[in-house]
Amino acid sequence: MTTPAPWDSSSQLPQSMRLHPHTPSKALRSDNVGRCLYCFNRIWWFDRADGGRIPLIPMEFLSARVPANVRWNVDAGLARSGAVGDHCWIPHPVVCPGLEHEVFTDPGLADLYRQSSLNMQAAIREGRFSAPLLQTEDEETAAETPSRMPCQDVIAYHSVYLVVPTTVDELQCVAASHASGERCANTVVDPHALYQGEWAEQPVPHPRVRGGGAGLWEGQTMWVWSLNAVGYQESVRWRSQRCPEHGAGSTAPDAHPRECEHFDAIRHGHCIRHIKPATSPVAVPRELRQVQRTRCAAGGCLNGKAGRVPEHELVPGVGWLCWRCRRKHTSRRITQRRWQSDPEV
Repeated sequence: MTTPAPWDSSSQLPQSMRLHPHTPSKALRSDNVGRCLYCFNRIWWFDRADGGRIPLIPMEFLSARVPANVRWNVDAGLARSGAVGDHCWIPHPVVCPGLEHEVFTDPGLADLYRQSSLNMQAAIREGRFSAPLLQTEDEETAAETPSRMPCQDVIAYHSVYLVVPTTVDELQCVAASHASGERCANTVVDPHALYQGEWAEQPVPHPRVRGGGAGLWEGQTMWVWSLNAVGYQESVRWRSQRCPEHGAGSTAPDAHPRECEHFDAIRHGHCIRHIKPATSPVAVPRELRQVQRTRCAAGGCLNGKAGRVPEHELVPGVGWLCWRCRRKHTSRRITQRRWQSDPEV
């Protein structure tokens, strides 16, 4: 009989559901305990400080026995790269037997990989887990067809990439309807708005490769629905998966969990679009959008304002500036006048 690994025993399960009083993460620990889909070993999910999530082996290890490039620490409920103190955490994918690995040069990681492999083999023999089947070339081709693989778009707001469960124009609101109390049937896209984003080609956000070197997606680009030029409140509404009726100021609770998840190039490879989509959720002519929306005149600023700008809001010789750039412009003008009026400078 195979002895289970320490992290795979029932004693490692959290005994109570509690949150750290200072954590920005609101995820209960009992909801974040699961098993790996590739090897059936137990894992703990933690929110990362950069906004993503990471599965960790549910026990701590001595930092001196763990390579520096795989050490993680958990502080206030958030996982961060690097070790703090004498103990650290190890990401499960580093030793997952269901994934391909190079030869382990560290004996400690090799032992963890061997123990995880024994757990996986025992679960397969006992019928608790089915090993992933190898696909033939025909099956892989069929799995990439639209009938087998759902079409999912990626929305981006600066460095935040989110995968939506459907296409952008079919993304459904998750708020509770005021009339029925059920999930709102409206879409997140506003059919009456003139500008809600645009398709943009941006670099594929790829994970860092241990030991340096170029990654698989190094230098590649993908087409995403960019929200960089919309207002902040509008971007929050999109990222919260809410329709215009349940946007800012609405107190309606969520009737369905949010379906948008952070983009991961490994898990969401089928969502990478290398060709610009032919359709757009908001079919507004570009010349109409340029007339109805004014962008900040400062170089590199993506802020804008919907509608025509009144004459009194225009800066002479510059144009319309957002509140942040206007403040910088005023400060520079005051400094310039001070230098011009002081002959001793």
